[in-house]
Amino acid sequence: MKKLLVLAFFVLSAVSLLAQGAPPLRLEIPAPANSDPFNYVTAGPYGVCVFYPTINESGKDSVNWSFVMTDNKLKEQWYRLVPLHKDVTYLKSLSTRNAIYLLFHDTKRNKDGNIFVFMVIPRLKVITEHRASIPEKADVVDFDISNDVAYIGYNNRKNQPGIMGFSLVTGEKNNYEITSEKDALLLDISADSTQQKLYATYKIQYSSSSNHLFVNQYKIAGALEKTFDFSGQAEKKNFNSAQYISQSEGNGIIAGTYGFNVTNTRRQYDYYDNYYNSYYYNYYSPYYYSRQSSYDANEDKTPVSDGYFTAVVKNGVAGKIKYFNFSGFSNAYKYITDPSALRLKNKATRKKEKSATEELSEETFDNEKTLNLRLITHDIMINNGQFIITSEAYSPEYHTNTQMSYDYYGRAFPTSYQVFDGFRYSHAFIAGFDSSGNMLWNNGMEMRDILTKYLNRKLNFVFDKDEIVLFYNANNKVASKVIKGNTIVDNTSYTSLVPLRNTDQPIDEYLSTIEHWYDDYFIASGYQAIRNNYLESNKRNVFYISKMAFR
Repeated sequence: MKKLLVLAFFVLSAVSLLAQGAPPLRLEIPAPANSDPFNYVTAGPYGVCVFYPTINESGKDSVNWSFVMTDNKLKEQWYRLVPLHKDVTYLKSLSTRNAIYLLFHDTKRNKDGNIFVFMVIPRLKVITEHRASIPEKADVVDFDISNDVAYIGYNNRKNQPGIMGFSLVTGEKNNYEITSEKDALLLDISADSTQQKLYATYKIQYSSSSNHLFVNQYKIAGALEKTFDFSGQAEKKNFNSAQYISQSEGNGIIAGTYGFNVTNTRRQYDYYDNYYNSYYYNYYSPYYYSRQSSYDANEDKTPVSDGYFTAVVKNGVAGKIKYFNFSGFSNAYKYITDPSALRLKNKATRKKEKSATEELSEETFDNEKTLNLRLITHDIMINNGQFIITSEAYSPEYHTNTQMSYDYYGRAFPTSYQVFDGFRYSHAFIAGFDSSGNMLWNNGMEMRDILTKYLNRKLNFVFDKDEIVLFYNANNKVASKVIKGNTIVDNTSYTSLVPLRNTDQPIDEYLSTIEHWYDDYFIASGYQAIRNNYLESNKRNVFYISKMAFR
């Protein structure tokens, strides 16, 4: 059985290199405290592309972005400076065998285009820039590339959502209308190069407790062919995320998260602000995150979730939505630590855990349970014909401060107030579904001692035959756990990251993550404050990238 080895060495013989005292394969870039400018995209064996805004201005309202391409030993190969408007924000990347595509959005002006797609070709040491425009106040939802055409899906406040496609070769543009209905919200787009189709997943939010899910199918040329309307859409179950995966002509599956959401307030429900707000993790991008220096639970409109849902399209006909509540997952309450969710656990009527061989049907789950979990969702993965859905749960955490106050007569009395400490990661849920949308198994992983004001995807996994290795990077350690369907093969174990110097001591970190790179190699990254009393300058703040092996 393979396991993650946090060697951070490029080795043929780990023992011999360790004995020689070889330096770890780790890249560090100085990063001022509380900064977050660094991004990277892996390019397989070609290496890693690291890019970030510099402090040097290139002109009025412009900032130079540095693009650094390393080889697979994290050694710099070439470097470029690209001037961009100061309000340009990096959103998402896509990689193919030969190229990297980077999406940027200019949120303040669009005179010459507010969408930028950079194509990086590592082998040729080339970066090309391509511009287009979406409505001025629109929010980008998703990004896809097919046959050198970029597709950008967006939501537009007080107006209808849409998709804009433009060729990176000719510049030719196509616009795809989603719906004329009001209160529509685009959730996902997907381009199918094989079938020459484009899909848009969206919902219409009629009220706080009523919404309806649809998928549009377009010809790549722009014509709408059909709209899939799924049956069994239950009242008061809101769709928080959704992704459609095309399997073949006229066949596909849609899956995501839902919440049993009901509002008790009389204020007008704002479907748009309840999707885009300061605290909600926008699930479409693994590199997008939210940082909070202060937090007010009364202003937090983050959509909360209670489970996963699936539905299929078969022979061009949309099927029924199936709901799978987290409360019915194996060992669900072992992982859930949020007190409000734990109150729903009914010990008197608690069902026995389902065995690994028992069928997990929709009826198995109590779909009226309202766990109200805040989730960071992942893209759906496919392995051996199964669709794997994963999400990470977190909740806000506080501590109470008490101080003495005095009334008009000078009498002392205590007053207390809450201070936001950060978001506490608690666990991850993972489940496998067949091509008919039936749940085959579910499992989970505890995520311990992670308290942060920065939200990002931490969990990842790798397939090893019929087993799955779950892992995440936090607190300078990689935690890993091996599962096989409902069964836990190996409990969680921890391995420390190898430092650049043996005397380095990490004292703080944030935005740590880990992902697959190429072959048996993985890449861990994040921001760290490091103390080393053996150096003249004994403290440094860095953005790091470490290479790891999976053996």
